Amino acid sequence: MNSEEKEKTESKLKKADKLMHASSIGMSFAFSILIGTGMGWWLDKFFGTKPVLTFIFMLFGIAAGFKNMIYFMKKAGVFDEDNK
Repeated sequence: MNSEEKEKTESKLKKADKLMHASSIGMSFAFSILIGTGMGWWLDKFFGTKPVLTFIFMLFGIAAGFKNMIYFMKKAGVFDEDNK
């Protein structure tokens, strides 16, 4: 394998790695919202407080999704000083 083929292979691997990180960020965000909304819906059924807890826990899920998104972006090195 010559150096040009190695560079192409490394470039493809870097693109695949970035795609993997992006998809994990999106799935983490979506699942956080779904879990929060599901918990709120279940608690609303249990306590009989129809939309109140669903809405509150959906907001908690959104906040958790953003927290996870920032965590994964830091882990991927998006906020590093060297990237500027």
